[in-house]
Amino acid sequence: MPRFYLWIVSVLSLAFLAVGLAVAQNAPAPAPKPADSGPSLAVTMQFIQEGLSQLGQVNYAAYNYDNADGTRWTTQFSTVDTNVVADAAACRISYHEKRTKDGSVTSDTDYWFSLREVKDVIVEPREKLLKKVNTANGHPSWDAKIGPPITMLLARKAENTEWYFYFLDEDQANRVAKAMTHAVELCGGGNKDPF
Repeated sequence: MPRFYLWIVSVLSLAFLAVGLAVAQNAPAPAPKPADSGPSLAVTMQFIQEGLSQLGQVNYAAYNYDNADGTRWTTQFSTVDTNVVADAAACRISYHEKRTKDGSVTSDTDYWFSLREVKDVIVEPREKLLKKVNTANGHPSWDAKIGPPITMLLARKAENTEWYFYFLDEDQANRVAKAMTHAVELCGGGNKDPF
């Protein structure tokens, strides 16, 4: 008698499972995601290209201070980005950047990055990036005040893979960063970490 009940329970379980699968297969597909709000990728990339192309040459000084021994010194910097192209079809930004430090060229290079690989876009003061670089180079006691104030836009792929843009106008940096974040999302980039 108990075997008969077990057999009935097994048959009924399989029947319920089959009905459940049939219902699930005939269930309507989930509704498509609503169209993304905001400007199209083409319009967004045009805005980014114009915003980065208008930066021109950015000259500034770092007024440095060594907290360990009290030493003070000044460093002169200059950066200029040219040939900026924000390619909507390729989800790519390319540009040429020339940087100088105390009159010596430190970089004169073509750069490009895919917005599909960008995890995040942030805006921060130049002092923060300079502190990070000084600490990485073995000088954690060095601090600097930047004049005139420079706002950095950083497109980050990973902690040590970043592309920088130098702005004299913080509001403009935030506007371009907002557009770049939107373009990253439209291109399928962004932070994919679940936590």
